[in-house]
Amino acid sequence: MHRVLKIGRWVVDFIFVVNDYDIEGTLGCLYDCEARNADLRRAEEIMENGKLNCGFTFSNPDIFRAVVVIGPTSSGAEFVDTFTHEIHHLAVNIAAELGIDLESETPAYIAGDSARALADAVCTMGCQCCRHE
Repeated sequence: MHRVLKIGRWVVDFIFVVNDYDIEGTLGCLYDCEARNADLRRAEEIMENGKLNCGFTFSNPDIFRAVVVIGPTSSGAEFVDTFTHEIHHLAVNIAAELGIDLESETPAYIAGDSARALADAVCTMGCQCCRHE
């Protein structure tokens, strides 16, 4: 599942992996975000590893773009954990690049607003009943 959010001037691609990574598509998003070769290799290694309960976030403040990937998870609770972890990275990256105090309310609002905008995906993928657990 792929969602695009606009957060202020930022455009953020959220990629939620249900079973298998779309490695080519995800690398394409990172390439569009002008990720460096080292970042592309690191992302490819994570995706090829196939490890559960992983994710990664890449931000490029020069072009106000980011990619957040939530990999396959072993349970609804693990999905929520990974999503929360990565959304925190995103909020901190955006706030830091805008010169916003990381102890202010703004990073929390960035995270909360993003989570609310993605609530349907988060509710479905984080729900043990929906996942038939």
